[in-house]
Amino acid sequence: MSEHVVDELHGYASGHLTAQEVSRVEEHLRECAECQQEADQLDAIGSTLSVPSSSLFAKLWTKLAGTGRFEHLLEKLAQLFDISVNEARALLAKVDDPGTWESQLAPGVWLAPVEAGPKVDGAFTVLVRIEPGAVFPNHTHGGEEQVFILEGGYLDVSGKEYWRGELDVRAKGTSHSFTGLPGLGCLCAARMYPVHGEGA
Repeated sequence: MSEHVVDELHGYASGHLTAQEVSRVEEHLRECAECQQEADQLDAIGSTLSVPSSSLFAKLWTKLAGTGRFEHLLEKLAQLFDISVNEARALLAKVDDPGTWESQLAPGVWLAPVEAGPKVDGAFTVLVRIEPGAVFPNHTHGGEEQVFILEGGYLDVSGKEYWRGELDVRAKGTSHSFTGLPGLGCLCAARMYPVHGEGA
C-alpha cells in the first residue's frame, strides 16, 4: 500500500489538486480504511460550514458602496475638521461627484475646500484627490499638518507609504511632497497651515 494521503485531503476536498494527484488520492482511499475515515470526517466538518447567500453578499456590497465605505472613518474625519459626524458623512457623499473637484493644484492633484469648525480656524482644510502616480508638490508647513487617508494611499518623499485609515502628522517647518500610489491613487483629508507666500 502506498503512503497515507492525510496531508493531501484538504487539497482534495477543496479541488486544489491536479488530476494526477486526485487519481492517486482516490486510488489510495479505496484501499486504506484509515485515510477514508479521515476523509469522511473532513466531509462531515465541511457540511456543517454554511456558505453566505448571494443576498448577504449583495447587502454587504451595497453597504460598502458610496458613502458607506467611509462609515468607520467618519468620527476621525469629524475630529480633524471639527465638524459633526453627520456633516462628515454629507461631505464624503460628494467625493464621487466630478463637480466636487474643480480646483487643480497640480497635474492629477485635485482639491475640494472644506468649511471646518472653529477649533481649526486659520487652517487650510481640504479634501484631496491624487490620481495614481500624480505628485502633490513639495510644500513647507507653517504649523502642524495632519493628513488623514480615506482611500488608497500615497508614497511620501521619505520613502514611507501611508494607507487608508492612517493619519500622517507633520511638525511646523517641515517640508515634503508625496505621490499617489500606482493603481490606487489617494483620497485624503488635510488640515494644514501653509507658510505665507508658499503653496499649500
